[in-house]
Amino acid sequence: MRVVLDTSAIIYLQDFRKFDEIFIPTLVAEEVKDRLSVMKLESLNAKKIEPNKKFLDEVEAIAKKTGDLEKLSKTDIQVLALAKELKATIISDDYNIQNVAKKLKIEFLPVFSKGIKEIFFWKKYCPNCKKYFKSELEECPICGAKLKRVPKTK
Repeated sequence: MRVVLDTSAIIYLQDFRKFDEIFIPTLVAEEVKDRLSVMKLESLNAKKIEPNKKFLDEVEAIAKKTGDLEKLSKTDIQVLALAKELKATIISDDYNIQNVAKKLKIEFLPVFSKGIKEIFFWKKYCPNCKKYFKSELEECPICGAKLKRVPKTK
């Protein structure tokens, strides 16, 4: 199995033997800081690759549509883009990564969690005005309250 690891997979996963090829984006390598995880990463013989801009743009566009973009870090976007580019499985417990992966038809395996079952699309809701807004907004244009992120109803 060909996989792309996110940072938490490197930290928490103990057995990597079932993976034929392991890839990590450059930003994941930079996030691994603790001594044990650094040693684990060095022993994996993982290939560090910078994802192609075309795939980064595709991931950002889909994450914007689902409403996950604001919750994804640059590292998360690299993980998704690299998995899409290499047609690899993502190893991650991050629900926002899983949501976008599912929309992009990228396989994923969680480390501890059960993983998501369906794709969520998010919108913003003002708890004061009781109105819904585009997911890009941070505060209510009517009253100025901080908007809450809620799933759209089906």
